Amino acid sequence: MLTFTQVWNALGPEIVLAIGGFVAMVYEFMVTGRAKQATPWIAVLSVLTAIPLAWSKLHAPLATYSIAVIAVDDFGTIFSLFILVSVLLVLLFAIASQARLKLAFEYAYLVLFATVGAMVICSALDLVTLYVGLELLSITTYVLVALHRKNVKSSEAGLKYLIIGSIASAIILYGLSFLYGVAGSTGLSRIATALQGGYGSEPGLVYLSIALILVGIFVKISAAPFHLWTADVYEGAPTPITAYLAVVSKGAVLGFLFRVIVWLFGAKLGEWFGLVGWIAIITMVIGNLGALSQRNIKRLLAYSSIGQAGYLLIPFSSLSSSTLASVMWQNLSSTVFYLFAYSFMTIGAFAVFSVVADASGSEDVHAFTGLSKRSPWLAGMMTLFLLSLSGLPLTAGFFGKFSIFLGALGAGQIWLGVVLFATSAIAFYYYFGIIRAMYGRTQEGDTPPVRSSPMQHVVVALCAIGTLWLGIFPGPVTDLLSNLHWFG
Repeated sequence: MLTFTQVWNALGPEIVLAIGGFVAMVYEFMVTGRAKQATPWIAVLSVLTAIPLAWSKLHAPLATYSIAVIAVDDFGTIFSLFILVSVLLVLLFAIASQARLKLAFEYAYLVLFATVGAMVICSALDLVTLYVGLELLSITTYVLVALHRKNVKSSEAGLKYLIIGSIASAIILYGLSFLYGVAGSTGLSRIATALQGGYGSEPGLVYLSIALILVGIFVKISAAPFHLWTADVYEGAPTPITAYLAVVSKGAVLGFLFRVIVWLFGAKLGEWFGLVGWIAIITMVIGNLGALSQRNIKRLLAYSSIGQAGYLLIPFSSLSSSTLASVMWQNLSSTVFYLFAYSFMTIGAFAVFSVVADASGSEDVHAFTGLSKRSPWLAGMMTLFLLSLSGLPLTAGFFGKFSIFLGALGAGQIWLGVVLFATSAIAFYYYFGIIRAMYGRTQEGDTPPVRSSPMQHVVVALCAIGTLWLGIFPGPVTDLLSNLHWFG
């Protein structure tokens, strides 16, 4: 029988977030008026408490801390830290945007519950636990997307996301059920043991399982050609929730990809690595070409996030049966580094967009016209985030993409590196359209002034610091990642 100490060692951060979520929920139900404004701060306090707890689990002894269904390894811990840092920024972003968006305060505890699911996904050692985490993340985000009750686009986005997300979850569950049928167990370690000698007497079921799980994952991370829902959902959702979907949900599902597919099947994947490579190429190309025709900034950033999903698939698709042992950890480090970079620059870009959209009443590119004169600070920060997203030097995006590029070259997949470079050039072109609008000439009186709150400045500044720090001083983070014992 498990003791409380064992459960706390394995699930301390998740327990803190769950308790914080219930406290915020009860508080929000009990108070009225302006007192409700404290609800999201309960969520922020919960995340701030969970971060050091998660950090303390780095290099923890696997046998001592893990329980039957949850692993305490560096893989799950570093993904949990990425998720917690991103959620902290999203919560501060939502608090800063509260006055304009008039979000129901339910978002605070829904985000905490979704985050618990995201963290469980990355640490699960059992198919049932993994799927429960996936559903906890999915169901809460369906509600979050539709949280603008009086906004038709938000309701439409919530319904569309519910339908597509439910189908993807069902496909993943179907794939996981075949694994249980082949191995006779829901434990990942027992499934891995059952597959050590090959795929047994039912190789067809294993192949079908891999295919179904990959399709479900591709839908969840907006990989082409399973991306068609993304732009509508991102546009309709409240902007802080859009940032959550683009960063936290995507990162958690990528953790699922590495935990289940790479760790479970390893070198047996063989030709599947090449297939994912083609998906990565299609995703990079479609995402960046699709962004070229967008005038709505949220839709443009949605297509940009599709392209970013392609970049994040490169480390996985760069693996092969012959190079798995030598390059897997390097590629995994590149993925995690780029996830942190992607978090700072994406949330930062959405935060600046939210301020400008509030001032202009428009979400189109022309809302940024003359921003350098109306708010030089915001124009400079948006320029930084866009340059980082396109991968220019001295930014986090550059170093992250360069690491992924080197990983592809190290695995002999030069073609993936070439496509990464070419699509990054396309990305710079459509990002430059926004920069040109910000710094272009305007007639006096054509554009309204931009006023931002102190909290909005804090969110943008934190994202800018992260973007510059990872771009100029990446050493501490890369050293940390290179010294991790990923799976125990």
